[in-house]
Amino acid sequence: MRHVDPEVLALLALGEQVALPDDSGHISECEQCRREIEVLTRAAMVGRSTFDAGELLDSPARVWERISDELALSPEAATLPGAASTAVVVEDASQVTGGAIVHSLEKKRRRPWVGALAAAASLALVAAAGSAIWLTFQPAEQPMVLASATLDAFPDWADSTGEAKLEQLPDGTRVIEVKFDAPATADGYREVWLITSDASALVSLGIVEGTSGQFTVPDGLDIDRYDLVDISEEQFDGNPAHSGDSIVRGQLTDNA
Repeated sequence: MRHVDPEVLALLALGEQVALPDDSGHISECEQCRREIEVLTRAAMVGRSTFDAGELLDSPARVWERISDELALSPEAATLPGAASTAVVVEDASQVTGGAIVHSLEKKRRRPWVGALAAAASLALVAAAGSAIWLTFQPAEQPMVLASATLDAFPDWADSTGEAKLEQLPDGTRVIEVKFDAPATADGYREVWLITSDASALVSLGIVEGTSGQFTVPDGLDIDRYDLVDISEEQFDGNPAHSGDSIVRGQLTDNA
């Protein structure tokens, strides 16, 4: 399932009306996208609540010095905003020796909302990253096992064994999963079937490669009637009907 672009979700959390009709329809039906919007909305609310927090504390000069050293900033760029009032700005660097005019940086301190805005942005980014990590590592929803069967061998395949499970995937799709062990043959292939209890009707689910496979059950097929799982040995003869050579077969039983 394609989810809405994370950037669109972030803008929606900030109150921007940017969703396309398809996105709006998806969000109304997708719990995952709605949950991410809720997380981002809470982060934005926390960030906005800091706007009236008042004057932010200045970091010690040594902190900015370490940052400027790490980034290899020039002396001009390394001047710490909000530095002590003893710091000065030279209006014309070429006239330093001639008595240049200087100004105190006391009046050039950062406005409180600048730091608050940065804090809000940081919170939003942390929330988005946390949401992405949570969505990535949360356990995937597991299929529900509706029924299972032990597949017993037919006389001509006495050493064969098998098992089958009927599962429902999170999207509602029903699948039959089979695992079996049978002697290999050189001139045939194996096919999986669902057969009615009285053997009056059957449906092919497909060819199984190797010793296991998963097959989608056709929509509308009544599993209460087609409750026998059969694996047959088929020949390359162009005949799509069951060969009559069943390897293993078993009846599905509800797991309730």
